[in-house]
Amino acid sequence: MNIHAGNEVMLQRLMRFAVAVLIGISSVDTDAQITAGQVVGFNFTNMNLNAEGGTIDTKGATGIHFGLTLPLAVADYFSIMPGVQFSSKGSSYTIDTVDISIAPIYIEIPVNLLLSIGNETFGVTLFGGTYFSCGVGGNIIVDGGTASDILFGSGESNDLKLFDIGINMGTGINIKGFLISAQYVMGLVNLSPVGSAAAEMKNRVVGISLTTSFSGK
Repeated sequence: MNIHAGNEVMLQRLMRFAVAVLIGISSVDTDAQITAGQVVGFNFTNMNLNAEGGTIDTKGATGIHFGLTLPLAVADYFSIMPGVQFSSKGSSYTIDTVDISIAPIYIEIPVNLLLSIGNETFGVTLFGGTYFSCGVGGNIIVDGGTASDILFGSGESNDLKLFDIGINMGTGINIKGFLISAQYVMGLVNLSPVGSAAAEMKNRVVGISLTTSFSGK
């Protein structure tokens, strides 16, 4: 079986699903106000890394994220906000004197519940929820060598597992249609491709975002 071909098929299915989610929500027959937006920001990322029964010291990396959001108001002050975005993450660490720097890129589908208080001029937002992501690229550097493409999959011949699931939580301020927010993203999946309880890799991200929006019914 061609692993890379299988990954491409999964990616295509994920992207079609993401588009279908946004189209489906936008076509719901409801009187609730719908707000669409574009989001862009920075990721301050790291990995929670354990190997051979101990914690490995890691160094963080800076990445970016960008994409679309489509919140749907469901009650006073509350809305559900699905989205689709590209997100770059990463970390650097040393295992058995080998220096490794890894920077994966994901396509993510976050779904958050928002509590918004205020008016169109100024407001405060609290949010939390989950995300599902699929690795689509990135590179890995071993011992200062040439960067090579990350191999996603299971088994020792790969660098990271293909899929990640986690939780989001954060807060922000709304100023005349602009949302400035900060969030903490915690991956729940062990991304180590080696099927062993002795190895564990999980994403940790602090994100800063700017979301521009427009509203309609």
